[in-house]
Amino acid sequence: MVKATTRGATSKATKAGSKGATKGTKDNSKRYRDKIKKDPIKYQEYRARETERSRIYRSKLKEVVKKNKKVLKTKRETDRLRQQRYREKKKEELANQRSLEEMLKKLEKSLPAKMSRKIEVIKLLYSKYVEPEVKES
Repeated sequence: MVKATTRGATSKATKAGSKGATKGTKDNSKRYRDKIKKDPIKYQEYRARETERSRIYRSKLKEVVKKNKKVLKTKRETDRLRQQRYREKKKEELANQRSLEEMLKKLEKSLPAKMSRKIEVIKLLYSKYVEPEVKES
């Protein structure tokens, strides 16, 4: 039995071939918002729809909380944990960025003073670490 491919899988493959890697929801949403911002009338309509959606969400949440206080407690707990994870992630990113900068400084200090030698060393490192990865792909 032959397995049929879905249209979605085929279109993704063609998109990936033409544009490189497929983009995610985050990129698509950003592009959509940027496109709307260019037209002031559409942007005002978009803002009005979003305001209404948010208002409805908050009113529904209020009703649920009035009926059950545990829901509010669990929501606050999940929000707190989500913020905590986000802050930890930011701290790690900053720490990694700093350590990368420190490594680069140390590396530059250890390179030879003569420019031609520096270039030679960098070329050797490039051929040793980068070119094998390119050949594998």
